[in-house]
Amino acid sequence: MSIVSGASGGRRLVLPPVQPEYSPVRESERNLSLELADRGNFKKFEDVDLANNERLILVSPNGTRYEVTVDNSGNLGTSTV
Repeated sequence: MSIVSGASGGRRLVLPPVQPEYSPVRESERNLSLELADRGNFKKFEDVDLANNERLILVSPNGTRYEVTVDNSGNLGTSTV
């Protein structure tokens, strides 16, 4: 199992091929890997905290991409990406 970066900078989980025979050890390792990878996912109905250099990017109707920023006084700003 591996995590690769996509074209937009997003990360994608790549699962290994299914093995022909069941192995409890392999299944346990796979479950742990999935749980660890899932911790990095944003969830519905939970706060989103972008504090580790993640960005909020919005796309306007004409396709222009804007990064939303905030300064130490709470003022919001945007800049094109």
